[in-house]
Amino acid sequence: MAVDLISAWRAAGLGVTRSLELAHRALLAGGLPVGAVVLGPGGEPVAEGRNRAYDPPGGADRLQGSPIAHAEMNALARLATGADLSTMTLWSSHRPCAMCAAACEFTEVGQVRFVAPDPSDSRPGPDPIGVPGHWLIVANLLFLAGIRAYSGEDAPIVVRARRREPETTDLLDTIAPQQLRSATLQDGLGPSWPQVVSAAQRRQHRIGES
Repeated sequence: MAVDLISAWRAAGLGVTRSLELAHRALLAGGLPVGAVVLGPGGEPVAEGRNRAYDPPGGADRLQGSPIAHAEMNALARLATGADLSTMTLWSSHRPCAMCAAACEFTEVGQVRFVAPDPSDSRPGPDPIGVPGHWLIVANLLFLAGIRAYSGEDAPIVVRARRREPETTDLLDTIAPQQLRSATLQDGLGPSWPQVVSAAQRRQHRIGES
């Protein structure tokens, strides 16, 4: 039986939900929808950030408006130099790029987790372990909605996703852009949650057959 949105949200864990909320904030701001949160050893939020590479300089994030203002980098920039990151977990809505992965390794973050592969990667990596498929769909739905709004339907990332992630792009085509721009992510997902779950099930079936 398909789980309802409220139950799924409660079961997801703070790393998943907060990184997705931050990705949603980036979408609302017209940026690239990626979010990251650092959790302490007890699971408490310690630092967070969203992609601000396309935001104008001068905001709260030190890296804002620069090419390295990725979500993970902004989250790490909020931690003190002497902080013991070995006991912490960084969650990102998407698989960290090479730069962010290197920064996590350099700062000795204890664990790095992500919700979905990055649709902009030239080669898709494996799905994350232990993350329900419906959250992978949500993460990439937000990401592709942001790309489409910024670069149009024919953006190479969107075109490539239609081949690699057809379930997500089919969903993207059926949801009104303004719906995802609701004040909260849960409000934006609510009307289409059954379709999100169905897309995740179809994707899992396709991957299982390959």
